[in-house]
Amino acid sequence: MSPLTELRGTARVQVEGDRLERRLPVRDKLLRSHIPRDRMAEAEWEAARRDPAGAWWLAVLGGAVPLADETAGMPRRPMRVVDLFAGAGGLMVGVARLLAEAGRQPVCELAVDIDSDALAVHRRNHRTRLLEAESVTSLSDYRILGLGDAARFVYPPKLLDESVASASTRVDLVMAGPPCQGHSNLNNRSRRSDRRNLLYLAVPAFAAACDARAVLIENVPSVVHDDARVVRTTCALLRSCGYAVTEGVLAADAMGWPQSRRRHFLVARRQESSTDPEPVSLSEVSDVLAADSARSVMWAIGGGQGLSRYPAMHAVPEFTDVTRERINWLFEQDAHDLSLSERPECHQDGTSYGSVYGRMHAGRPAPTITTGFMTQGRGRFVHPTERRTLTPAEAARLQGFPDDYVFWPEPNRSATRAQLAKWIGDSVAAPLGYAAALSALGPVLAQH
Repeated sequence: MSPLTELRGTARVQVEGDRLERRLPVRDKLLRSHIPRDRMAEAEWEAARRDPAGAWWLAVLGGAVPLADETAGMPRRPMRVVDLFAGAGGLMVGVARLLAEAGRQPVCELAVDIDSDALAVHRRNHRTRLLEAESVTSLSDYRILGLGDAARFVYPPKLLDESVASASTRVDLVMAGPPCQGHSNLNNRSRRSDRRNLLYLAVPAFAAACDARAVLIENVPSVVHDDARVVRTTCALLRSCGYAVTEGVLAADAMGWPQSRRRHFLVARRQESSTDPEPVSLSEVSDVLAADSARSVMWAIGGGQGLSRYPAMHAVPEFTDVTRERINWLFEQDAHDLSLSERPECHQDGTSYGSVYGRMHAGRPAPTITTGFMTQGRGRFVHPTERRTLTPAEAARLQGFPDDYVFWPEPNRSATRAQLAKWIGDSVAAPLGYAAALSALGPVLAQH
């Protein structure tokens, strides 16, 4: 039996002397890291004895960087990463956290996205070396024959740009979050046949072209039902290029995180010899990171926590009179679901989206954060205790961004409200990125 499945929830955080320690089992090795007490706020340290794992998360959200025990005082060895469909860098946050705990230095060689402002945010936070504001599909020359299990590349994919090729050759990890709107169950019109779904296939082509050691792709769980069978096709393409592949769904709240977010991940590792390790299965990752219960939304955003220091991150949109009346009704009735009589006429005969216009429960995890988190009519986004929707700072915290994450493209140019909504809502919750990185990189981290 794999060491990861011997005990459910075998990742452990505990107070040891004047520091908080984390132990993470990976294959036959135990990764040990710690956060010194002097890098934690007093409230975080006091909470550590009651909830060590929660105190660890709060300290990291507050800006603390874990230190790896085995490499303490030594230069951190680099691990090179490429981020495709990168957005503002949310997936990179989770990957960087795992690498920090393992004593490795994340080096983002390349980030690609059609949103140049998002890439500027990515560079400000992750020191990204090369930015490419263009479609991922334009970076490599490839042709695919067949779909599903029979899919193959007609010829070996090749990178078309010399600077991209130089930055990404033999990187440790290519990760990607292709647009998920085409796969989402909220897209009733074309979710199974949306042409955007084919962007997913640009990722294995890029990975094969740059000879990446590992690949990580995330999307919504319903991606597996796509008409083009992009997941099965990608698995077949990667296996034909010598990769071992695992795929499945990870749930943030199952790991104790205060958001009920589920994402599908496909993870692969190149097998150049019989001794090269395969990725850790996602079911094993789920086992080792499992928690008995999820923390509440107010654990993350309540209790007088400062959150972001940037005033614009705390801005609340101006509500229409109708929206204000609906929010007031929820509090006056001590309700969390808006009654049909208070909804728009098109909903008053019933709706399958009962959470829309709703108020979050203070003692439960938040619902999935989307780009509509500042709009009452786009989900259950009314604050549990205050008569308003979530602020960008609160949504970013629930997504696992550290409070010091800079969402401004330039020092003197802040992001618009629409940009903040998109960058934060479209991101992968950091604990999910962390877990997927454990699958992709854990086998080699465990070799040191």
